[in-house]
Amino acid sequence: MISLGQLDEALSISEQHNVVLKEELAQKLIPPKADNPMKQKERTEILLRIAKMVKRQGNFKFGAKVYTMANEKMKGLKCLLKSSDMKAVIGFAQNARQTEVYILAGNFLRN
Repeated sequence: MISLGQLDEALSISEQHNVVLKEELAQKLIPPKADNPMKQKERTEILLRIAKMVKRQGNFKFGAKVYTMANEKMKGLKCLLKSSDMKAVIGFAQNARQTEVYILAGNFLRN
């Protein structure tokens, strides 16, 4: 299904049957960037679905990466906080350059 370009259908089946998404399989499910706003919106929705699935499966670092690809930096940081990796949280906050992200990361590091 992935090779045929039916990414949405492949993702739906993997959600229904609780397929464990490894990073390489999830990368194949991510559609390429597009200039068309409708395609970009569709891509963002797919990215958010993948991020939720990966997060539920406990792969928090990859979930944070996918949320960031969907331009959801706060959700990405919250996902990364669940991994309790201090270096990753610091690096993420430095790259995000958003006040809310700095505050959330600072509160996490203070504890």
